Amino acid sequence: MAMSRKHYRAFAGILRQAHQDHPEARDAIEQITQGIAGTCAEDNRHFCRQQFYDAARPEATPCA
Repeated sequence: MAMSRKHYRAFAGILRQAHQDHPEARDAIEQITQGIAGTCAEDNRHFCRQQFYDAARPEATPCA
């Protein structure tokens, strides 16, 4: 079952916060982000891989 954009936005928010709270874990967080972004691209064409990846960046503005 595919996840919705709402789910991916929630994941992006969690990862964005993890970047801010745990800068020492940057590499691991990046790997998780890339893995979820790939699944996002397969599940939901309207919320593409790059949108997810951008939303998960530590400097991103939270998704609405």
